[in-house]
Amino acid sequence: MTALAIDINDARLVVANHAGVLAAEPGFASIERGKIVTGEAARARARRHPRQSSNRFWSALGGDATAFGADLGVSATELAYAQLEALWAKVGGGVTDVLLVVPGAYRSDQLGLLLGLAQECGMPVRAFVDAAVAASVRPYPDRQLVYVDASLHRTSVTLIEQNGEAQARAEHTLNQGLSAFVDGVARRIADLFVRAKRFDPFAHADAEQMLYDRLPAWLAALEREERLELKLEHADEESSVVAERDAVLAVTEGFYRAVRQLIAQHREPGKALVVQLSDRLAALPGLVGELARLDQATCESLEAGHAARGALLAASVVTAAPGQVKLLKRLRWRAEPKAAAAAPERPAAAAAFRKAAPTHIVYGGLAYRVGPEGLVIGREADPQRRTVLLAQSSNGVSRQHCEIVLRDGELKLRDLSTFGTFVNESKAAGETTLQRADVIRIGSPGAELHVVGLEGEE
Repeated sequence: MTALAIDINDARLVVANHAGVLAAEPGFASIERGKIVTGEAARARARRHPRQSSNRFWSALGGDATAFGADLGVSATELAYAQLEALWAKVGGGVTDVLLVVPGAYRSDQLGLLLGLAQECGMPVRAFVDAAVAASVRPYPDRQLVYVDASLHRTSVTLIEQNGEAQARAEHTLNQGLSAFVDGVARRIADLFVRAKRFDPFAHADAEQMLYDRLPAWLAALEREERLELKLEHADEESSVVAERDAVLAVTEGFYRAVRQLIAQHREPGKALVVQLSDRLAALPGLVGELARLDQATCESLEAGHAARGALLAASVVTAAPGQVKLLKRLRWRAEPKAAAAAPERPAAAAAFRKAAPTHIVYGGLAYRVGPEGLVIGREADPQRRTVLLAQSSNGVSRQHCEIVLRDGELKLRDLSTFGTFVNESKAAGETTLQRADVIRIGSPGAELHVVGLEGEE
């Protein structure tokens, strides 16, 4: 048996066998001289010819629309088929079994259509495998396990049940993916060129395409360097700017924060967490550091092709009746359990700092002392007690959302809401003892309050 797996993710479709990754290409398509071009060749002309290009056909598979670029004149189904056919022509020789690794959000009609396209290409499809289950190859005893991935137009957090096997329990999504992330960074860099050189790359199709072509290398370099010289050529002239890492990556904060909060909202109270982060997200500069803010959490950055190869590890036990193709949302474990890593020791000064009792809550630049009478936090004033009023722009904030009181020399937080209160991105359950430097988050995208101790306060 010669088997391979294809991970259907438009950020990067990945084909792998047991030896490694055979092919990887973005989910782009364009029309060039009447023919459909897919993959990297289509991505490399998408900014020059946006009306003849599309990167939405995989997410729109099965939709009624007939065009996904204003002048394409073809359906999402035709574009998806063209890309599958081109991939299969490259890697299909001698293959006897194919596993299709699919997003958890695909509906049954989309899966049926995908199966039809694959079979039309001649693929011997044996099963669909949920991407989160395919990626979850080992258990993490006594810890909650989640898989976090992104396509071009959505980001997902999938909760993995660990009762003797990996099972996709629930998927939660953001309607924002890597395409919006890349567009935001590209426009921030373009703004640097406008300010420094009065040169707008977005005013010239070739320069815009060059910016997008060079962006992955620039992002990788900004992960290592605080300052980077960026160069673009147009009309036989070269323009360059020096970009500060923080200035460029500031535009990513909203997306990173939304991913972190999406994970935090679905944590099991009081339980350590393992975040399996796909290579597509792990490559984004600063995201792993942002997720490190999650309390009692370990981030496992996965390698390229991990989900496809994880599916193949179970290929030998995938059975189905002749002509039947199963959708697998649970798989046996394919690797040994991983023990919890020892928590890093805090420096003595940091430990002493946190041990000292906090005294105040800081919000909006103001410090509020907390006493035995307590402090209420919410969107409406409590007539009986002092209240920290939160901005009206956040969703998920109750009138009296939580309270903090001083008791036995410690600050205690109690959630009063229907939405939940988060401390260091862990959902507060019952009464929570606050420490200095803790961060309280309320609502979505969320108001943040900081727990501090002011010198001279008893």
